[in-house]
Amino acid sequence: MDEPMMDEPAEGEEVPEERIPDLMKIGQIPTSYGQTLTTDVIDPVTFSQKRVRFTLQRVAGFLHSNSKVTLAVTPKTNTRAFYPLNIGVSSLIKSAQLLVGNKQICSVEDYGDYHAYQSMFISNENNREREQYLSQRCINHGPVYEDKVFGGDADDTPNSASTYGLSLGKTPVVGTGDGAHPMELLPFQIHDATSAETISEAPVYSVYLSDLFPFLKTNQLPAFMIDEEIHIDITFQDKLSSLSGASNSIIMCQQETGGTINVEYDITESEVKLIYDSISYDGAIMAQYAQENPKLVFQYEDYRLAKRTGAETAFSNLTFSVGGNGRLVSKVFFGLQPDDNKVAKSMCNGYVAAAPTTNASKLTTNLLYNDRYLFSVDRSNDSQLFQTTAHAEGGIPMISRDEYYNAGKLAPDDADAKTGLTAAKFEGHIQKLVSAGLGGSFRWTAFSLNRAERVNNKGIDLVYKNTVPPGNYTLRVWVELLKVATIEGGKMDCYFA
Repeated sequence: MDEPMMDEPAEGEEVPEERIPDLMKIGQIPTSYGQTLTTDVIDPVTFSQKRVRFTLQRVAGFLHSNSKVTLAVTPKTNTRAFYPLNIGVSSLIKSAQLLVGNKQICSVEDYGDYHAYQSMFISNENNREREQYLSQRCINHGPVYEDKVFGGDADDTPNSASTYGLSLGKTPVVGTGDGAHPMELLPFQIHDATSAETISEAPVYSVYLSDLFPFLKTNQLPAFMIDEEIHIDITFQDKLSSLSGASNSIIMCQQETGGTINVEYDITESEVKLIYDSISYDGAIMAQYAQENPKLVFQYEDYRLAKRTGAETAFSNLTFSVGGNGRLVSKVFFGLQPDDNKVAKSMCNGYVAAAPTTNASKLTTNLLYNDRYLFSVDRSNDSQLFQTTAHAEGGIPMISRDEYYNAGKLAPDDADAKTGLTAAKFEGHIQKLVSAGLGGSFRWTAFSLNRAERVNNKGIDLVYKNTVPPGNYTLRVWVELLKVATIEGGKMDCYFA
C-alpha cells in the first residue's frame, strides 16, 4: 500500500520545523523549496594597481560560493604572453581577506603559491573542459604521438606514443623536415600587444570566491542575516621580481624565444568586477530559518603561513617552527620553491614545489607537536608521501609521476633522463625540464594531524630534509587552523576553536 503524500505548505503558511534544512551547508535540499538565484555585477569601491576592495551591503539571501571576481591585464610589448599554466589568473593575487565589519573572517597569504597546491587536485578533464576558459588553468595530460621517421622506431604503429605532455584540444602541426611538433595555447589565451585590436582582445578570467576563501566550499554565507558590510580585499602581486638574479615579471609567462621578460603589466581596471550570486527561498522559509536560528554557529578552516628562505644547504637537515601554538590544527602542507624558477620564460613562473635533485635523494620529513612525532619514523618513501598527501586532502593529486619527483637517476633537464614527460615544446619550452617546464615541479606534501589534540604552547616543528641543486629557495608552510564563526543579532564574529 502506497504511503500517503504529505501536503505542501500553502502560500504564507509556516513550514514545519523538521522540514527546514541547514541552508548554509552546500548540498541537496527538497525540491519543494522554491529557489531564486539573483546575479549582480558590481564595481570595486576602491581600486589601485596594488589592491582592490569590493563591498556588499545587505545581500538579500545566501551569498553563493561560486560567485567570482574577474581579472585581466593589459598586454604590453610581448606578442605571446600568458598566465602560469598551473594557476592561471590567480598569479595576479598576492593575498585575499574576507572581512565582516572590521573583523577578519578568513585570509590567505602568498595566494598564488597556495593556489598552486590546491590546483593539484583539479581533475585533468575539468581543467581542459572548464578551467582553461574560466581561469586559464591548463594542466591536462595527453599522449604525444611520434612520427616513425623522426624520433620514433621503425616498427612504430601510426598511433604510437612513448611520451605524454599537455593537451588542451589543439593538435600540433608536425614539421615535415624534422618531425618537430610544437604545442601552443589556444588563440584566445594569448596576450598580444601587436596592435590596438589584439590588445582589446586580451582574455578576461575569473577566480571563485570559494577558491579565495576555502570555507565557502562547504558553507554559503547567510548574508541576509548580517547587518554589517561584507568586504572582499584583494592585494595584487608585485609586477617584477629579481629573485632569479634578473628582473622578471612574476605575474605572466612568456614564450621561450623573443619577447621581453621584465614587462610591468597593469591590471585592467574596467575588467575588475565582482559577479556575485545570491540565493533566496520563499519568504516564509527565509523568515522561519532566521527565527529558528537566532544564533548561528559553524566551524571552518583558516590558514596561516610560515616561510623560510635560504641556500640549498639550509634545507638539507632543517627543523622549522611553523606555529599553531595553542590551536586546533587539522592539516599542514608545504613545498620548497626555487628562486631560480621565478622567470617569465617558463611554463609556471616559479609557482612550483621542487623535488629532490635525483630519485636517489629522498625527501625526508615529519611533524613534531605535543612532544611526539606524527610518524614514529620519518617518511621518505615517494609513494607513501604521495598517499599521505592524498589522505590529508581527501583527494588524489591529478599529476603524473614525473611531475611529482625526478624520475630516474638524473634530473629531467639532463639529456638522458628517464622520464615519460615529452621533450616536445609548449610555447617554446621543453616540457620535461625542471627549470622552465613541468618535471619535478609539483612536490607538494601535506600531513593530516589525526590525534585530535590541541597543540601546546611549543607549537609545531616541521622536520624537513631535502637535497636540491645549488641556489636559493623558499620553504612555504601553511597551517590549517580550526575557527568558529557566530552570527547573532545581525553581527558576525569569529574566534579560534
